[in-house]
Amino acid sequence: MKRLLYLALTSLLFALFVLAMWQDTNREWTHYQRLFLGRLAKDERRGLTGGIKQIIVKDLRRVDRCTTCHLAIDKPQLALGVEPFTVHPGKFLEWHPPEKFGCTICHGGQGLATEVKAAHGDVPHWEDPLLRGPLVQASCRQCHGNLQAIQAYVPQLVKGRQLFKAKGCYGCHAINDFGQTVSQDLTEVGSKSYLLLEADFEMMALPHDRIHWFMRKLKNPRMLNPGVRAEQLPPGEEEVFPSAMPNFGLSADEIQALTVYLTSLTASDLPASYVTPALPEPMLAVASQVERGNAVFEKFGCAGCHGIGGRGGRRNWNSGLGGEVPTLFYAKAYYGNDVESLKNLIRNGRQPVPRADATRPRPGLYMPAWKDRIPEEDLDALVAYLFSLSDQLPQPPAPSAGLQQPSASAN
Repeated sequence: MKRLLYLALTSLLFALFVLAMWQDTNREWTHYQRLFLGRLAKDERRGLTGGIKQIIVKDLRRVDRCTTCHLAIDKPQLALGVEPFTVHPGKFLEWHPPEKFGCTICHGGQGLATEVKAAHGDVPHWEDPLLRGPLVQASCRQCHGNLQAIQAYVPQLVKGRQLFKAKGCYGCHAINDFGQTVSQDLTEVGSKSYLLLEADFEMMALPHDRIHWFMRKLKNPRMLNPGVRAEQLPPGEEEVFPSAMPNFGLSADEIQALTVYLTSLTASDLPASYVTPALPEPMLAVASQVERGNAVFEKFGCAGCHGIGGRGGRRNWNSGLGGEVPTLFYAKAYYGNDVESLKNLIRNGRQPVPRADATRPRPGLYMPAWKDRIPEEDLDALVAYLFSLSDQLPQPPAPSAGLQQPSASAN
């Protein structure tokens, strides 16, 4: 009996060993290697070996196994023209040798994985999925602080940064201590965890990752954050009110560019030898005080709340100022004889904004204080620009040339 049991267990162990060997020789990466080698001529296969390939980059604390499947990525003479057997485009591998940079530092994904979905980061709880298409431009900002030097290779990243400024995002968000604190600091928004991001996936379809959250938030801000939970409100204001972020009506291309830029905002701990520091922003040449004020308006993100060119129209829930952020076209009419009051309003802000309904929570948008951010000479120029906006108001029609004023002697 014992011999039979011993024989059965031995047979089972042998069968499990054979099964394990079979599984090990039929993994996804072995399939791709056989497929690649099978398409090459005998002389082309000379020197190529199978097995897991890996690049160890000690400086970056990374181990990447991407070349296990992407066998021709640095061998143009063997490229087959179909994924994963294509060659890396351009001269990027000449500028970024794989032994120094690896793969995932630029492309994202999970370097140690050897299965397609896991390696590309398309699995739950992996925060750095593969950066596909133009999204890969986001990784360039880790090393290249001076984007102007490489702007030909990162057009979407440059466009996203320009849009962030043009849409007035600095009026509510800060990046590297520049901007305001009305809403979340975005300095490391591309690398923070979702909990710190306060990203709410309850009302978002799959996939649940940072990149898709950015895209959907930018398309319709209130769809993902329709309100603030009661526990996030001050005592006595337990009602839920809408997200304050305006809907900017962005196009699909603008959403993609801003997503690239937001994804690029990461905490960087790369060695100094990898990083090219950013250059100081060039001084803007202006011909007049009004032009300088316009530049100040754009630089500090005033358009985010007051609209492009100060035209207004941004919704501000429960605001006693008409339910929206006021237009600035009437600044001269209100403050033309009291410039100092307008300057004090900009310096000190308006907090809180008066409520339309005193029983409801306060509006999400408010005028922050700029006294420690806008220099006095820039403030003077900004006031000159705001006063100039009155020229854009509709003017009453001029009297028709055919109409004559009645004479003093008319009966």
